[in-house]
Amino acid sequence: MRASLLLLIFLFVSATSWSQSEDSESSSKAYSPTIGIGVGSIGFYGDLNDRDYGSPIKNNAAVNLYLIQPATSYLNVRFEFMLGKLREEERSRQRNVNFESDIRAGALLFEYNFDHFLPKERKVTPFIATGIEAVEYNPKTDLLAYNGEPYNYWRDGSIRNLPENSPQADQAVIIRRDYSYETDIREAGFNGSTDYLERAFAIPVNAGVTMHLNSQFNFRVQSTIHFTFTDYIDGITPSTSQAYVDQKAGNSRNDFFVVSGVSLSYNFQKVEAAEPFERFDDAPIDYRNSGNTEDFDQDGVIDLIDNCPNTPRGIQVDTLGCPVDTDKDGIPDYKDEEINTEYPEFANAQGVEMSDEMIYKSYLQYIDSTLEYAEVIERDFTGGKKKNRVSYRVKIEEHEKGSNPEDMSKLLSLSDLAKIDQGNKTVYTVGNYSTLTAAENRAAQMKQKGFDNSAVLQRNTNGDYLPVSNEVPRVEENREATKDESQNKAPAKSEEATETNNESVTTTTATEEQKEEVVFRVQLGAFKNEPTEEAFRSIPNLFVVESGGYYRYMSGAFDNFEDAAKHKVKMVVKGYKGSFVVAYKKGKRVTLKSVGINPISSDPIIGK
Repeated sequence: MRASLLLLIFLFVSATSWSQSEDSESSSKAYSPTIGIGVGSIGFYGDLNDRDYGSPIKNNAAVNLYLIQPATSYLNVRFEFMLGKLREEERSRQRNVNFESDIRAGALLFEYNFDHFLPKERKVTPFIATGIEAVEYNPKTDLLAYNGEPYNYWRDGSIRNLPENSPQADQAVIIRRDYSYETDIREAGFNGSTDYLERAFAIPVNAGVTMHLNSQFNFRVQSTIHFTFTDYIDGITPSTSQAYVDQKAGNSRNDFFVVSGVSLSYNFQKVEAAEPFERFDDAPIDYRNSGNTEDFDQDGVIDLIDNCPNTPRGIQVDTLGCPVDTDKDGIPDYKDEEINTEYPEFANAQGVEMSDEMIYKSYLQYIDSTLEYAEVIERDFTGGKKKNRVSYRVKIEEHEKGSNPEDMSKLLSLSDLAKIDQGNKTVYTVGNYSTLTAAENRAAQMKQKGFDNSAVLQRNTNGDYLPVSNEVPRVEENREATKDESQNKAPAKSEEATETNNESVTTTTATEEQKEEVVFRVQLGAFKNEPTEEAFRSIPNLFVVESGGYYRYMSGAFDNFEDAAKHKVKMVVKGYKGSFVVAYKKGKRVTLKSVGINPISSDPIIGK
């Protein structure tokens, strides 16, 4: 690498000396050198992801320094040094490979600027360039987690601490990538050798435009393709061991990369000082006697110096034409309900000084989560007459708040299960009916299924659900109830969230036929110690299952895998990276494979 850099420096110095020997007087004036510094982004094209085309703008950053010496009016010699970082990740069913490498390059380029065809006095100059370049790299890969555990990529798209074919695979837990590239690919011997060179020559092909800011500063936008003579930059070649690349070998093409960026340069050309100019008289200008006396708002201040040219007629203004504000609270006197506010910094939008009580109320409105201070507006956009809607639910179990049912799997098999926190109790319910008959029929069905404590609850005016038999009087049924409700069928598939001052309810309803089928839910995570529900406050349909010393948090209820997979993606976006889909059937948790789901398709982010 050092020999290559010395060769480039020698060629550059020779070209510079040749260009300056043509005409020493004119060259010092027109052909003076330029230095510049730039930043850019690197796009890599190698064996990972195996693509021919892609975006050249990536998160990989690069900086470059360059020196330009004009040889003629149309040809420049450019010596450039670049530092950057390459990084690429491939997650697929065939292989899961990644690499990171520092990249260093020194190049000698000959640059043509089309001066033969362009005007001499121009603001923008296009250019193309090519030459020879020496490149040095050191690829590394991330194979181990922060505690030294190897990554095991399962077919469902997760990364776990045990192989998928391990006898203890059912005990495997999800682990995270630490993105610390700790393994040197060459030293690991993945390519059959541990001493091959990590440097190569390349042919850079460059194009861009120079924008002339002034006689000495220029701004450049350019892109360079670096065609290297090596296939080792990403550490993968056709001969790389299968243990590293799994089912997909490397391609036979050499690696190359594209650097696109901007730079600022300075030209050392001497600039003659401008001729001194005659200064104007420093006497102030009298705008009032300038001849322009228009006054649109008729406030006595001409428009030329009026800061508020649309003041209402008859309003007292200051010398700048703006309405007078006596107490300086930002509200002009003609709008101020309290002209002489003692502490104007505490005035409200009406110019009135806010009392402690007013400030406290504003604070409560700001932090309000109970809607106590919210302005509630009810409108009926249908134009019809409002009906007195009644809501009934069927209670199947009731527990002390904070405790979980013993057989949570049995409850999670009910796709319209809802949890209501009410006082110091947590009530598990199903259904959401507007007629008492439909609710009573559902309660009878739940008793037949083994939920002996099933009972009908009715929502009162305070938003609480109480038993129909005593605390809440029976309400006459609405004879316009839908046909589905009279047959004890809930709406097809919907999700509903209801919040009041005294309860928080999240429910999912489904048809009676669906209740006998598979229910898909999304597991957000498993924890040794029970986390607070505040961390999951924004999650819909949240249920906690305790088993085997772990607390598992579930979200959602779906009758098909596709909708559950979409919900999983939403949860991953929210930050729950280890989320995955689980299935419940006939009161028990079952495997996805047993209900016809191919494990390969169970992660919609990675593959189909």
